[in-house]
Amino acid sequence: MLNAFNAHSIFELAPKERFKIESLLAYGDKLLLGLSNGTLRHYKVLSPDSDQISLELLRNIDKFSRRSIELLACIKEVQILVSLSDNYVHIHDLNEFTLTETLTKTKGASTFAVTSNIERDEKTQIPSIVSRLAVGIKKRLLLYSWHDEEFLEGKEVVLSGAVRSLTWASGGKVIAGLAGGFVVVDVQTGVTKEIAPPETKGGGASGPATSEAAGWGAYMGMGGWGSKPLSTHLGGDDLLLVKDSTTLFIDSEGAIIPNRRPVPWPASPDAVAFSYPYLVSLSTGKQHLEVRNPSTYTLLQTIHLNNISILHVPPPNVSLVHAGKLFYISSPSQVWRMTAADYETQIKQLVEGDHLDEAISLLEILESVLLDSKEEQLREVKMLKAERLFEKRKYRESMDLFTEVSAPPERVIRLFPKVIAGDLSVCDAAASDSINSGEAAEGSDAGSRAGTPECEACSPGAEPITPKKTATPPPLNGKPPTPIPKKLSGANPETSSIRNISLAKKVGDAGSIFSFGGGKSHVDDDAASIAVKHTETIPDGPPVLEGPELEKAADQLSAHLNDTRQALSKYFHPDGTLRGDPGDIISNASSTSSTNRDPFEASFLAASKPLDKSPEACAERTEKLLTAARLIDTTLFKIYIITRPGLVGPFVRIQKHGDPEVFSEKLRELGKFTELIDFLYQRELHREALELLLQFGKSPEDERAPSLCGPRRTIAYLQSLKADYIDLVLEFSLWPLEVDPSFGMEIFTADSENAESLPRAKVVEYLQSRSTGFAIQYLEHVIHELGDQTPEFHTRLIWLYLSTLKQTPDSVHHSEKLIAFLTTSKQYRSEKVLGWLPREDPAFYEARAIVLRNMGQHKAALEIYVFKLHDHVKAEEYCTQIHLTSPTTPTIYHTLLTLYLRPPPPHTTHLTPALNLLSRHGARLEASETLALIPEGTTMSSLESYFQSRIRTANSKASTERLTAMLRKSYLVDVQDRLLKEQGVAIVVGEERSCGVCHKRLGASVLWRLASGVVVHYGCAQKVG
Repeated sequence: MLNAFNAHSIFELAPKERFKIESLLAYGDKLLLGLSNGTLRHYKVLSPDSDQISLELLRNIDKFSRRSIELLACIKEVQILVSLSDNYVHIHDLNEFTLTETLTKTKGASTFAVTSNIERDEKTQIPSIVSRLAVGIKKRLLLYSWHDEEFLEGKEVVLSGAVRSLTWASGGKVIAGLAGGFVVVDVQTGVTKEIAPPETKGGGASGPATSEAAGWGAYMGMGGWGSKPLSTHLGGDDLLLVKDSTTLFIDSEGAIIPNRRPVPWPASPDAVAFSYPYLVSLSTGKQHLEVRNPSTYTLLQTIHLNNISILHVPPPNVSLVHAGKLFYISSPSQVWRMTAADYETQIKQLVEGDHLDEAISLLEILESVLLDSKEEQLREVKMLKAERLFEKRKYRESMDLFTEVSAPPERVIRLFPKVIAGDLSVCDAAASDSINSGEAAEGSDAGSRAGTPECEACSPGAEPITPKKTATPPPLNGKPPTPIPKKLSGANPETSSIRNISLAKKVGDAGSIFSFGGGKSHVDDDAASIAVKHTETIPDGPPVLEGPELEKAADQLSAHLNDTRQALSKYFHPDGTLRGDPGDIISNASSTSSTNRDPFEASFLAASKPLDKSPEACAERTEKLLTAARLIDTTLFKIYIITRPGLVGPFVRIQKHGDPEVFSEKLRELGKFTELIDFLYQRELHREALELLLQFGKSPEDERAPSLCGPRRTIAYLQSLKADYIDLVLEFSLWPLEVDPSFGMEIFTADSENAESLPRAKVVEYLQSRSTGFAIQYLEHVIHELGDQTPEFHTRLIWLYLSTLKQTPDSVHHSEKLIAFLTTSKQYRSEKVLGWLPREDPAFYEARAIVLRNMGQHKAALEIYVFKLHDHVKAEEYCTQIHLTSPTTPTIYHTLLTLYLRPPPPHTTHLTPALNLLSRHGARLEASETLALIPEGTTMSSLESYFQSRIRTANSKASTERLTAMLRKSYLVDVQDRLLKEQGVAIVVGEERSCGVCHKRLGASVLWRLASGVVVHYGCAQKVG
């Protein structure tokens, strides 16, 4: 499946050398070999990162030990080398390799482990590097710490069994592997805690060789029998414990990590280690090295090497986890350096082999600094996996994964037939049938990453199969794969090769991640007896999307597209228009990286970093956004037609970007004309909608759209149009006005914002051209209800009244309207209206009088009332109204009296109305001017009422003045009394009394008493005013 590591032989003992390699230690560019004769060889590794790797012998220490060197370790911080030989632990200088100390208490030691950590002093809290040594001696564990150039003895812990392996979990915890299991030891307190696997109900198998229910207890009482207990770090705080084929995961405190299934080793490994980012195990019996994914446990690579016995992974650097990715393998006579292949190449191999789950897992494990555009590559591989899931008819899982990575809409839609995807489709039913009869590629399964192994590949002993070298696979469904449209494609060159692999292998012969188990399996009889069987039935080939299968897939697609549609909503106003340059809305994170999950930020709109703000880039982003929105709305529309016809209408009314041609065509085919009207309105295709309404409105009732019959729907549509479409409103309002004039006028007079905002002058001209009554009704609505004060409209309404009266002189209704409007309105052009009114037509005398009044020509108006209308009551009312509006100008009564007593020829004197006027309003006239106008023959008795009113008025004025004088005198007395009272108030100022302003003592200073009674200094009173 994968060539993660390559073995390079770097050392081999000569045939004449009769000793063996017993131990191995690598640090920096140095390599130490401990031999069975006690010799230590010191090498320098040359060209470690190339295929030309080799060793240069620096020193050969013959007398390093009297016996075989069983184990080597170093503490670089203090430059010491620790070795295990002759059943003792020895301390050497790392540079000179001279023996500095033998730890005498370690007699009988079987293993040891060293660690260095940064710890803080309990008292000073000053950080320092502390190195520790743990030594296993039968059932005892000795703990040492390095201080002042020597190891100091610490705790001695007695365990329940012989110590067979040691691993430091942290600076304060060490894991001891015993014959019967594992314990974690606290180096500070010496407290031990057994690590026991949790019992599982039902006795289900937890590994290929044993049951988790048995736990480590299966080995209790066996003494030294059974395999060696193994433990290793997994690139963080997690550790892996192995006993035979039973595995357990713990954290650095020794707590069991739940929900971690066991590693499916076919046989008990002899050594395990973590070489970033893989789990490596060595089997001396089968003479091979297995490389597994630590997340999925899938066997990725098997490397066969003769007589291998030692697996050594240098401890990783504390700051870079991936520093331990190179390691060594040794046999008794040979050493191999394992070098890792380039990660980009590894990922490409997995994708080419269609092992997408492993590619995803590897991408998630690797650090971002090790890959170019890690997030984009991970996103691309997940989209490939989603496509494979789709081919396996796992539509929901596929769409969930597409949604998770915010896949481009066209990438998902193209998987569907033309009835949904249109020209984007790469799916053809006929071609799919032919493909189903031949070879079909199986996609990777999400279950392979978390759950029970489902195939031979995860069974014990399964060998990885190298992807076959084949010719270019046939085009998908008989046609070349549809490329990603340039306008929507935002992936960078790093992911283009992965996408090309996907398109080429869409229906190729490459096996999936579950198909590589078909090769030769190195499984012995015992392991084969517990092989896990794959029971899931997976359909062959891509699905034929027809009938219920199409509805099932389309339902899941609609959920995905609705999620994507919601994600795009932040770029648009509620009416569907863009909020501006999408680059201004993109989050800061996505404009500088690819970690944001927004579908059109990190992957599309922010393809360049930093974000390009040029007009060309802005136009390109806008085009991408609109194209994607149009594709989503159009596809959802097609889906609802197939799966949920009841949602077609609501969706048509809320969508903003659907393709008009597709919507119009489909809605006409389905006979959904009401929805078609809603769509045309939504897309502002108003002429097409109104023409369709006109067609249905004038025709007999159509069962396909009964609500469109008659003018009602057309009137409602015209009322919804804004003033920008005034020409359409006027054009299509004609037939509703003809069919139902009163209801048709609602287009212009409705209580709505659109009706009120129509250009009124244009509407008046149009309505007047159709009917004077329409224009009068509209102007009355505009003036009386909307309060329009435009002089032209007021003048036009008067003209329309006059035109109507001239055509129908007996129309009392319009005559009353004219008089009332002339009286109340002050906005019409009086000179123009006066010119329209006939001088000698009695029907317009009063109208002329009202216009003259508005012009201020009161004498001419009164002449009409007195001499033409002979209506003295209205003449007097006229004067009263003028006097009330201008009470300081009583000359209006004098004008009327003059017309009565000194009329212009040929009119005669009107003495009786004049005397009546004097009796009621004589007091408002100047006496001298009034008496001068009275004819000489007038008797005093007839003027009695006039004189009485004058006397009453004079007496009233005199009485009012006397009363006012008395009230003022009374007020003066009251004020003087209050003044005397205030002046007589005495105030006692003591020595302790202070000023209310400066809060100092008043003393003998000049004082001021405020109206509130507070006493302050005179100067303070001046300051506060």
